[in-house]
Amino acid sequence: MDTSKIKLTGLLINIYLLLFCGGTFCQEKVENRIEERNSTTIVGCTIDSSQRPVAYSTVRLYRSGRLLGTVVGDHFGAFILTISEIQETDSLKISKVGYRTRQVSINEEIDDDLFKVVMVPEDNIMEAVEVIGQRSPYQRLADRTVVHVEGSILESGLSTLDLLQRSPGLWVDHNGGIKIRGNQGVLVMINDIVQRMSSDELAEYLRMLPSESIKKIEIIPNPGAEYEAQGSGGIVRIQLKRGVNDGVKVQLLGRYKQQVHDPYINGGTLYEYKNRKFFLSGAIAYKLDKQRYSSNHQISYPDLSAYKSDTKRFRDIKGYNARITSSYDISDRQSVALQSTWALSRSDQTFYTYNTHFLKQDTLNKISYNHWLNKPFMLNTTLNYSLVLDTLASTLKFSADHLFSDNKESNEYRIISQGAPDVRQYHNQSPNRTNIYSVQGDLNINHKANTSYSFGAKFVGTSRDNIVIRTDNIDEQWVENPSYSSRFSYWENIVMGYFTFSNKFDRLSIKGGLRAEQTFVRGLSHTSSQEVRRDYLNLFPSAFFLYEIGNRSSSLHFNYAKRLRRPSFKDLNPYTLQIDDFILIQGNENLIPEYVHRLEAGISFKNGINVDLFYSNTQNKIVQFSESIGNQMIKHKSINFKSGTDYGINTFIPVKISRLWNIQNNISYYHSAFSYQEIERSQAVFEAGISNFLKIPKWFDSNINLSYRSAYYIGNTKYADQLYSSLMISRAVLGGKGKLSFVIDDIFDTAREREYTDYQGTVINFYQKRPTRIFGLSISYTIQKGKSFKEKKVSQSNQDEANRIN
Repeated sequence: MDTSKIKLTGLLINIYLLLFCGGTFCQEKVENRIEERNSTTIVGCTIDSSQRPVAYSTVRLYRSGRLLGTVVGDHFGAFILTISEIQETDSLKISKVGYRTRQVSINEEIDDDLFKVVMVPEDNIMEAVEVIGQRSPYQRLADRTVVHVEGSILESGLSTLDLLQRSPGLWVDHNGGIKIRGNQGVLVMINDIVQRMSSDELAEYLRMLPSESIKKIEIIPNPGAEYEAQGSGGIVRIQLKRGVNDGVKVQLLGRYKQQVHDPYINGGTLYEYKNRKFFLSGAIAYKLDKQRYSSNHQISYPDLSAYKSDTKRFRDIKGYNARITSSYDISDRQSVALQSTWALSRSDQTFYTYNTHFLKQDTLNKISYNHWLNKPFMLNTTLNYSLVLDTLASTLKFSADHLFSDNKESNEYRIISQGAPDVRQYHNQSPNRTNIYSVQGDLNINHKANTSYSFGAKFVGTSRDNIVIRTDNIDEQWVENPSYSSRFSYWENIVMGYFTFSNKFDRLSIKGGLRAEQTFVRGLSHTSSQEVRRDYLNLFPSAFFLYEIGNRSSSLHFNYAKRLRRPSFKDLNPYTLQIDDFILIQGNENLIPEYVHRLEAGISFKNGINVDLFYSNTQNKIVQFSESIGNQMIKHKSINFKSGTDYGINTFIPVKISRLWNIQNNISYYHSAFSYQEIERSQAVFEAGISNFLKIPKWFDSNINLSYRSAYYIGNTKYADQLYSSLMISRAVLGGKGKLSFVIDDIFDTAREREYTDYQGTVINFYQKRPTRIFGLSISYTIQKGKSFKEKKVSQSNQDEANRIN
């Protein structure tokens, strides 16, 4: 082909693209590649009847019925195919989920024309698709593990906290605390928004968030510089669902669990509406949870006195939460989104405790009554703006976020001494209020040859007010006790910036980055007029390497990142909360952040097996410490240990028994050591989890999950080993519009809470049992109307194809 013919072809392509193929996006996309065009290049674009691009269509080239090659169109519908010679029997077959498959013949004049293929939506709404093979929801990538909730058996009948409990590499304790690869805490993000609630508030929110609203969960043990440095153990990214086609979808949810004697009820609705450029979704949910606990304390002191207690605890929780998300596509380049999340709950707990204090000369018997009321409220609002800068999907994003939290907490105590007429009464009121504002901007620039750069800046401002008011009943009068009353205000401002780059050289992929965070802290005790100020600048480098081996189906990876964990707002409050005559909880305004250097190296095989070696070194490790005061009171307080070290191995082994039966195995073994003054602790910890996914066509899907963790130390307290087990069976009902799920948690009733502390002659044994063997039944029903179809297939298809483009 001569030069004039090439120029004429380019002109024709530009005209067609401009007039018929989605405007300048598609035009620029082909212009970027036009220099590569020759006589055997096929250029085309997929559009709908409104002349809008149809993204990520699959284009297959056939010759006499034999497949020659496959490409995937880009985000703007453009595709290019190159072959050695065009023959009369050549044809293109273009397909996309939700559209009719198109087949187009090719003739020898192809290089003088442009294929613009109009894709026509399917006539019938696809309510459900039965897939005979059972795909595992777990996917291991080089730097993270992905749990694909949508479209899997995990999609229905669980809470988000239940999902995390079933995720590889994570451990969720009895209070809802989330750990990764040892005793490292994590940072939780939902739709890329950092959840800055306290651990208790976050656990309660995740318990109320149904699995039906989750698209996928990403577990990132060693995050890069583009993420906030907070979270010493890594990041858990939770992505909510979003529909992609016009129409209305409403999902009704109902869940009931029997917790031995008491019920758990959860119900609500998820809804979605999309009309061309406008999208609206949301959720409303209600929860009622009643539980009974039994526990006991046994404490021996250096003076040979002892304490023993038996407690019956009754817990009644009611909660509401709602979420609304709206977005609008201003153009093919721009979109804006607004999301607001609201949560309100009431936790009403009553404790009846029979305790005995054994002294040298006497034995004291007491009965204590404790009424603990907690009423947290949370409102989180986020505004996002996104702009696509070029055809290589370079983007500019801005976001603003505000979180308001108001927690009204009170404790009422009554202590009766047996054999004596005196009755002691006191109240603790400890409300707190938090406001967190953040503003963020991110620029991602993609270049040719697999190169990209990212820049970003962020500001986070926090203000928190903590109040503790202790009043004692003296002669039928309530009198404030200044020794146990306080007010503490806390302000924290963080200015952050980062830079990352990535490139691929044949088999080697590299990514590096540097993050800087300047923190300004001010704390003021209104009670003592004591002021705490801390200003510190930290740099957080990260580096990631991946090398493809063999036929590129296996790879070696290595990464390094520095992280930190800031003290919680509650721990920084210098309050003293007396639980009874023997237990105190105390804050610590002198806590400083802990810093973690983390290294990982491993290998990933074609069959999905992954082996990772990891090492972390933690300075100023924050732990809860328990010690006795005056051979009577036990004080629990968070302090900084000098250092901590963890190193070990983690393996992820998927096994496909058959097309209907998949098994996922996750095994970790690590060595942990830490020091504090005279304490030098070293331990080996073993963790293992196995999940079986079995599908019986036309009958049900099932999942059996087993996980085990050996005993381990945190601070100077040893926690007993734990065995967790669960069974889930689900089945499509009501013509495929509904799903019925049956769940048994803690099948063997093995879950217990046992803690042991031995420090300076004081030995503490704590035991607690709550209802853990739970039988549950849940049902969901989906109502759809309009030009919508099973969105999970579209979302998954788009995601998989987009990944193949990069």
